[in-house]
Amino acid sequence: MIVLIVISVLLLVGTITWLFMRRLRSLEAELEDNERRRQFLAARLEVLERQHATDMQMLNGLGEGVLAVGRDQRIAIANRRFAELFGVSEAAVGKPLSEVVRVSQIFEAFDGALAGQESIERFSVRSGVVERKIEMRALPLPSEEIAAVALFIDVTKIERLEQIRRNFISDFSHEVRTPLAGIRSAVETFESGAGRLSADDDHQLRRIMARQLRRLERLVDDLSELSRIEAGDLSLNLRSVDLRRIIDELCEDFADQAAQHRVRFVVRGDRAVVRADSVRIQQAFSNLFDNAIKHGGDEKEVAVEIIDEPDAGVVRVTDQGEGIARSEREKVFRRFYRIDKSRSQDVPGSGLGLAIAKHLILQHQGSIDVESEPGKGATFIVRLPKRSSVPAGHDEGST
Repeated sequence: MIVLIVISVLLLVGTITWLFMRRLRSLEAELEDNERRRQFLAARLEVLERQHATDMQMLNGLGEGVLAVGRDQRIAIANRRFAELFGVSEAAVGKPLSEVVRVSQIFEAFDGALAGQESIERFSVRSGVVERKIEMRALPLPSEEIAAVALFIDVTKIERLEQIRRNFISDFSHEVRTPLAGIRSAVETFESGAGRLSADDDHQLRRIMARQLRRLERLVDDLSELSRIEAGDLSLNLRSVDLRRIIDELCEDFADQAAQHRVRFVVRGDRAVVRADSVRIQQAFSNLFDNAIKHGGDEKEVAVEIIDEPDAGVVRVTDQGEGIARSEREKVFRRFYRIDKSRSQDVPGSGLGLAIAKHLILQHQGSIDVESEPGKGATFIVRLPKRSSVPAGHDEGST
């Protein structure tokens, strides 16, 4: 009896052990299978993470902002450029759109995109002290995670260039209108009075046409010169140049023009030697002299002062004209700009002289400023360095 009990116990223990080992082997097989699945999923996750990192690197390398949202208008993608344009944190993914931006046009565009409509919006945003013009293009993108995406393009520079183009066309048209009108009037008079004009009338009409043609030629020449300077197509022949000598020569050159307006030059100061291209610097100061005579008024003085500073030569050209308001001072260096447009036809010139002078001086790494108050004349201050790192064609000799 005891033997049977022992045998039964042993059989039971053996059965339990066999079942346990079988279960253990099954668990080991499951563990190995789960480990293989885990490794596969880990490898797949690593591939997806690398792909995501590559995609984000590409998106962050774009010059345009990219923003994508889901159906709940939570942000799914926001690249670095978007964060820069709107001054927000790059950690915007997962946040509601309303917590990240405050521009009504963005919400309207995304509402339309979520409804299946494409749209283009333009608006301004301010980031610190900088205001940018933004063009937003939103479109639906039906997928599991992204419902709409938008591209944000900074068009500030494009709009500024477009405004410059419009201003240039307007100003150029304004400048050529008068000489063209004068030529057309003279031609029409010739045609209508053919054979009936006196010798004096014929001579007068010819002088009008010649004068207006010279004005057009001067305008084209000055515009071409300014374009060359701005494009950097100008090479400087740097030498040691005495500014006092340049000024004295210009006073002689402008003697006849000054006499016509009964203007007197008063020059003060001694030698101031700088490194410059004598021809180009003389051209710059010629424009300043011409401007002072034209706008300084008849029977007035044009004072020129040469100052020799340790590291620069300074020339101050002062007229006794009507002066320039503070709001106009920087504008006078713009091409075609005239302070009093009602007098623009009474004062001959292309309207490019000060713009050319400024660019020539900047080419020498110098500076030009204007000091003025209404009714107290204007002083143009030119500062030219004694040493220059400007590349030169020839760098020897003196003038």
